[in-house]
Amino acid sequence: MKADEKLIREIEEFDDAFPDGVFAIPRNHNDPRVKVRALWDYCKENSVDPEDLNEEEMKQFLQY
Repeated sequence: MKADEKLIREIEEFDDAFPDGVFAIPRNHNDPRVKVRALWDYCKENSVDPEDLNEEEMKQFLQY
């Protein structure tokens, strides 16, 4: 029971460190955005995994 209480206390301390609830690093505005939904639809339609796309295919899903 002591380990559970310690874990709960550590989780609460971690949560308190982020009062607005954001646990992410802001993206660099110079990096392209990936149109994830379009990428997913393309892969689904063509029965291919995203990691199997070549560079030319991947470019169509990047937005600068």
